[in-house]
Amino acid sequence: MKKEKTFFSFIMSIIAVMVLFVAILVATFRYMGLQSAESRALLATQIIQESLTSHMITGSAEYQNELLKQLESLDNVKHAWVVRSDALNRQYGKGVYLQESRDDIDRAVLREGKTVTDVSGKLFSDTLYRISVPYVATEKGKIDCLSCHDAKAGDTLGAVSLEIDINDLKVTGLLAISTAIVFFILLTYYLLKMVWRFIVSYKETLNAVAVTMEKAEGGDYTYRIEQSESADGYYAAMWTNAVMEKLHSTLSESGKKMGTLIKLDQINSDPLYTLKSGIDQLYEVEHFRTAIEKDQSIEEVYGRIIALLRTRWTLSDFNILEVNPRDKTTHLIHSEKNLLCDALSGCRADRLSGIIDSSQCEVACPKMIDPDVHYVCRSYPIVDDLDIVISLVTYDARAIGNIRSALEQLGNYINASRLQIINKKLQQTVRVDSLTQLYNRIYLEEISKLIVAQSTRTIIPYGILMIDMDQFNVINHSYDHQIGDEVIKAIARNIQEAIRKGDILVRYSGDTFAVILYDYEREEVLAVAEAIRASFKKKIRVNTYAILKTVSIGVSLFPTQTPDVIEGIEFAKRALLEAKHQGGNIVLEYDPKTMLI
Repeated sequence: MKKEKTFFSFIMSIIAVMVLFVAILVATFRYMGLQSAESRALLATQIIQESLTSHMITGSAEYQNELLKQLESLDNVKHAWVVRSDALNRQYGKGVYLQESRDDIDRAVLREGKTVTDVSGKLFSDTLYRISVPYVATEKGKIDCLSCHDAKAGDTLGAVSLEIDINDLKVTGLLAISTAIVFFILLTYYLLKMVWRFIVSYKETLNAVAVTMEKAEGGDYTYRIEQSESADGYYAAMWTNAVMEKLHSTLSESGKKMGTLIKLDQINSDPLYTLKSGIDQLYEVEHFRTAIEKDQSIEEVYGRIIALLRTRWTLSDFNILEVNPRDKTTHLIHSEKNLLCDALSGCRADRLSGIIDSSQCEVACPKMIDPDVHYVCRSYPIVDDLDIVISLVTYDARAIGNIRSALEQLGNYINASRLQIINKKLQQTVRVDSLTQLYNRIYLEEISKLIVAQSTRTIIPYGILMIDMDQFNVINHSYDHQIGDEVIKAIARNIQEAIRKGDILVRYSGDTFAVILYDYEREEVLAVAEAIRASFKKKIRVNTYAILKTVSIGVSLFPTQTPDVIEGIEFAKRALLEAKHQGGNIVLEYDPKTMLI
């Protein structure tokens, strides 16, 4: 439909140009014809004026009438007459022949003293050209009018009027115009015919190309154009098919390879759109992986995963678990709202190494606590002894599809960052005590540098405690090492209950623990140390045993006593040693005068 409108507009444009050309041609020929008629008439009136003037001097009035009759006998001259002004009639009388104004044109010329022309007649009737020229009095030139006439220079003494038949000029103009129109019509017809033949030769090919592009725009790159008979159409079809074939094969292969790299969040019928979507997702995943490389700990990695779930997929009820397939242990890393399943006793999703979807089975997981909740859980294997499990819950069954898609997309990020997650987990393992799951001495040495840098800027006071159980070796001798390990865990629990979450508890070595108290003044540090010591007045119960043991605590202050945290730890160790020498079960602050290192 658009093609027909375009061609129709093209034809109408040509016709409009032709009409404009004809109008200009008619106007030109009319102007030239009138100019020619005016030249003839002016020449005739000039002859009349000159002749009349000459014969008025000789007094031959009869010659005037004969002259006018002779002019009227000429071809194309219809009428010729002379008009006398009222002033001239008053001076000399009306004369022998009637020389009064015949119409308004004569009267206008006598009144205004200006030449007036007029054309009368129609296209298919006689056409007359009328001209009336004033006879103006002058005292210059060959004849001094003022010497004979009672007038002044510039007065109109009379007028000479002439009517000329200009049918010959009209016919000549019409013939010329008709010839030009016929020529132009033939030329236009020839041009339109050539254009039409040209368009027709490409019409089928162009239509086929348009259909091919339309289908490609909709995602179908398999449509091909049949070969045209014309050479140009043949090459147009050949190259279009070649490009579409290359595009189709490239997109198909790229789509297959993209599917092996990433799970797309949106599958579109247009492979080009799918490829672009895949590239965008790969960029996001790579950006995520690069960011993880700069993270300092596995906790920061989990923080990025949590942010993805919250922002990219706007999920607000999920749990993140760490599962060790070897020893079957499970640790809760993060709970966005409430933990609605008993996953800590074993995770079904991790055991099946797949997805648990409540919409696909009435009781997909028996560990789910709330029977009304809908959920999707997925396990992401990282390494032999580490799987990450994400559990998402909702009370709206319609949200299950989006949740399942989000977990599939999250796999792109986790799979691409698996090596970085493993490295961060290994770093955590090196810094975490396997028995108590507390930070170890290596971590304490690393965090000490950060504490020094922070304290330099903020001048925040810290307290340093070194805690050791009195006569711990007796437990190992009296019981066994397994009981000793349980006692060490109990020591860690007692200390954790007495300090704040922002404080740092480290298993320094054996049964010795270090505590870094954040933003504590001296009296507060001593009060916390005393509370820890007092917590061991109760017996520690391990299996069937009830063990009563005391602890000794050495205390130092940073940066009050030293600007170096490592040195502050040595001060606390020296105070702890002194407390042991004094019999134990006491809190002793470092004194630089009596406790030399």
